[in-house]
Amino acid sequence: MGFRFVRLCVLFAVAAAAFAGAARALDFDDEDPEPPHPEVGLVYHYEIGTHAGCLPHHVIITSGQLPPGLKLSQMNDHTALVDGIATEAGTFSAWMAVKDCENKSAEALFTFESWARRWGIATDSLPAGAVGSSYSVKIVGQGIQSNVTYAVTSGALPAGLTLSGDGTISGTPNAPGSSTFTVTGTAQSVDPAAPGTRIDAHQYTLIVGGSLTASLSSRFAEVGVRLRTALLATGGTAPYAWRANGALPANLQLEGNGTLSGVPRRAGTYTLAAHVTDAAGTARDVQLALVVRPHIAIATRALSATAGHAVRVKLVARGGVAPLRWSARLPRALKLDAATGTITGVPTKAGTDRVIVRVRDSLGAVSATSLLLTVR
Repeated sequence: MGFRFVRLCVLFAVAAAAFAGAARALDFDDEDPEPPHPEVGLVYHYEIGTHAGCLPHHVIITSGQLPPGLKLSQMNDHTALVDGIATEAGTFSAWMAVKDCENKSAEALFTFESWARRWGIATDSLPAGAVGSSYSVKIVGQGIQSNVTYAVTSGALPAGLTLSGDGTISGTPNAPGSSTFTVTGTAQSVDPAAPGTRIDAHQYTLIVGGSLTASLSSRFAEVGVRLRTALLATGGTAPYAWRANGALPANLQLEGNGTLSGVPRRAGTYTLAAHVTDAAGTARDVQLALVVRPHIAIATRALSATAGHAVRVKLVARGGVAPLRWSARLPRALKLDAATGTITGVPTKAGTDRVIVRVRDSLGAVSATSLLLTVR
């Protein structure tokens, strides 16, 4: 009686094992797989478990495809892995088969709905820089709220510039040229509704021009004469914007386009401190010298000569801005060199004449006087 009981128990155990084997045939752990959504730029990790059959298991794609940027690999003898970073949005389907050590297999359809990018670098291009001028531009991202770290992953920044983790390119370029480099942003989401790490990369070309320098179209002015000059910049990208750094000489104004205007009141040499910014945002502080000359005046007070003898007299002016142009009403025997102000000739008879002399400088200022010409 005891023997029969034992046999029945054994037969029951064998039957239970056979039933369990039939219930746990080789297959994927998820009978109706629903992979998490890939996303362009998202670091993706999806583990696919398998069971039953004999180990090791191996998962392969028999038809269809994964989203571009993702790959299938085997993690261990019963787990496969789909990982990578999707590069394309859309719906992608792949039939996958799990094979065991006896080459038995089971298949399932995996559908991946890849979403469009939800975080990326928003800065498309970088403004040019200039040798010797400070440079600071920040690369920014947009999309899901994240903590982002930026790094140069290929190429190199122009000499003198560095990229900080927050995306700020700064420094002072020290050589002209063009540099091409790739910046990669790694974004750790702080949005619980959209967790994960997202990555985007952008290639930039940063041009560094020659040193941003400034000059005056004319460095001379004159007391009482309306000033006509402009601050000129070279080495950057036009147009340029100007502003004064500190006080200007009395009665002068600097406009945003670099025009310096007004009527100077006092003679002297002045240092103009100005700040210039070019179209690319490159900026520099400059100092320029402006010479304000006294208003032009004729210094010669009288003229004298001897009848029958050659005369050579040079008229003298004070102040003004060269070159000067002279004119005068002289006796017929004398002539005036307009460029030098020199009177030459041979007076023929003694006497006294009243001579009107006039001089004009390069700024248009005029001085005139009546001189007494005595010929002995």
